[in-house]
Order: sequence, then C-alpha cells, then structure tokens
Amino acid sequence: MHVIVMGDALLDIDRISLERAGGRIGRRVEYVESLDSTNAEAWRRIEHADADGLVVFAEHQTAGRGRLGRTWEAPRGAGLLMSVVVFDQPVGQDCVANDSATGARLGVAIAVATCDAIARTAGVTVVIKWPNDLLIGGRKVAGILIESRKLSDARVAYVIGIGINCLQHRGHLIGPLAKTATSLEIESEFAIDRTALAVEVLRHLEEWVLPVPAVNVDRLRAAWMQRCEPMGRRVHLLHGGKAYAGSMIDIDPGAGLVVQLDEGGVRAFSALETTVLPSPTTVDE
Repeated sequence: MHVIVMGDALLDIDRISLERAGGRIGRRVEYVESLDSTNAEAWRRIEHADADGLVVFAEHQTAGRGRLGRTWEAPRGAGLLMSVVVFDQPVGQDCVANDSATGARLGVAIAVATCDAIARTAGVTVVIKWPNDLLIGGRKVAGILIESRKLSDARVAYVIGIGINCLQHRGHLIGPLAKTATSLEIESEFAIDRTALAVEVLRHLEEWVLPVPAVNVDRLRAAWMQRCEPMGRRVHLLHGGKAYAGSMIDIDPGAGLVVQLDEGGVRAFSALETTVLPSPTTVDE
C-alpha cells in the first residue's frame, strides 16, 4: 500500500485514486515528496496525452507560488498542497473557442468547490474573499492560483493550484501570519484527515468546475454570493496601473467583481488583471 507520512497524518494516495476511479478530476494522481511547486510540476507534465484530470500532490514546496508573484509557505507536512490539470474540453472532444469569461467563471467555481470541501471535512464556516482567498473568522486558511496556457494542439490547459493550511499550530504562524492566517487544526473541533479533505476537494471540483464554461451562471453566482464576504464591503483595487476605491455590490461570474466606485459609476474588475490593495495608500503586489 502506498502511504505517505505527512506530519501527524497520513496522505493515502491509493485511497484517493480509488475514491476518484471513474471520475475525470483525479483520474491520475501523482505525488512528489518535495518540489519547487505543484503548479510548476503540473506544467512539466502538461503535454502528456493523459494530463487532463491529473492531480499533483506534494508534502513540501521550495518555491510555492501565490497569486501575482506572491509566495505560498507551509511547514513540511502541514498543508494540503495540490495542483489540478483541466483542459478546456476532455481529450478526444472538439475544442471550443476560449474566451476571457471562461477563466473568470473557473475562478468562481473553484472557490465555491474548495470552500464546500473544507466546510464538509472540518465542520467549519468558510468565507470566500475575492478573488482567491478562503477565510475562517477573518483569517486566511486557503488560497487558489489559476494559470492557463494554450497548448500545441490549440486546446487551453488550466492548472489549478490549491493550498490549504491543515495541521499548523499557532507557533507555526509567525510574523504577519500570526494575525492574518489560521489552519483547520486551529479552527476545527475534529481531527483533520488530509486524505479525506483531498478526496472532498477533488469531488467538489468535479461537481463545480467541469461544467465550465457551460455552467449555469445564475447558479454559480448564487453559490458564490452565499459563501462570500458580505456585499457592501469597501475595497481598494489596482487595475491597469490605476488605483480604484469603492464598495462591492455584486459578482459577475463572467466578468469579475462588480464595484460601485467612489468616483462614480459601476465597474467589473477581472481577478486575472486586478490587485486587491490593503489600504488606499499601500500597494501590495
């Protein structure tokens, strides 16, 4: 039996593969004990004929990536670190035309799926902070990184990186993280089974992500709105080199976050092209 010891828990690759048998996401599961990043490893395997649905797990990343060039750090064996490969269409089917809205809808669907998987496994209330953070009690417990690339056969491949803080204790969260981050071990009253969490993440991704771009947009928007930070929250954004401020009023799964601007007017901001600023005067890129 292929079992990998990760901190105080076991990540059972055989169990994950068995649970995902017959599905698309997780039809192939790979594990690398330590690597630069799971997203980078997924890209290295992307041209393989069976790469669609591939999931790469790691115990430790030496150069874990977050959104907009930020880093993702986790002690060895403390987090669930994974990347999922999804092509715009399953291998063997005709490729559909790609558009920017597909990436936007994909981001919303992944956030909903991951939020639900964590809540179901750990019994905690998880909130989505646009565009890619998942929070418990206002502290970050997980992050999502979506990258895309056009392949040589004209299909578009998406690599979905997901990092979830699982077994960290307060002592692991030092410096700025002490006030901004948390883990399932800290927040949940249940023992954290990372194998069960991995299976739930893949199952929920299958449910929410695979219909993209044909997903029911109204259903997706409703699901995101039920799980997100309350509308009306103030946001400060950087887009196209210009700073904007306003209040969140909606989410458009095809366009992005809809903001009532202080300067007047309403505008949608794409997550792929927009930086969320921590304050009106501090740029956090």
